Amino acid sequence: MRRDVLFLIIAVICVAALGMSLSLLLPGQARAGITSVATDKDLYHSKETMMITVSVDSQGNIGNATLRLLGIQDRYGDYQLRKDIPVNLSHGANTLVYDHKLPSCSSCSGLAAGTYRIDVSLLHDGVLLSNTTHSFQLA
Repeated sequence: MRRDVLFLIIAVICVAALGMSLSLLLPGQARAGITSVATDKDLYHSKETMMITVSVDSQGNIGNATLRLLGIQDRYGDYQLRKDIPVNLSHGANTLVYDHKLPSCSSCSGLAAGTYRIDVSLLHDGVLLSNTTHSFQLA
């Protein structure tokens, strides 16, 4: 009985040591985070172009990443901004800029004056790394 327990303990220790060794050899999960999101103005009018700036800090070079912008939801539940932007991040600070022309603000388009939100997500190979939101006014 003691011998079986001893073999089991040794086997568990060996498996744990092997797992730790392999984790050092294999590349880890990409690490990057959105540090800020800003627009060039806080108040917009119909058909203006909004410049969205996203700052990202990356712990290494990350290819095959996606910056997802989703927002400006109209009264019908449709998003007027829905964009996936392929990006390659370098180690350190990265600045990503996207221009979006705003739709007409009227009862026909389903957009009334008010506060609107943009959800910003950073993905790598389809896995969410970071997300945040930014709000602005539409008059």
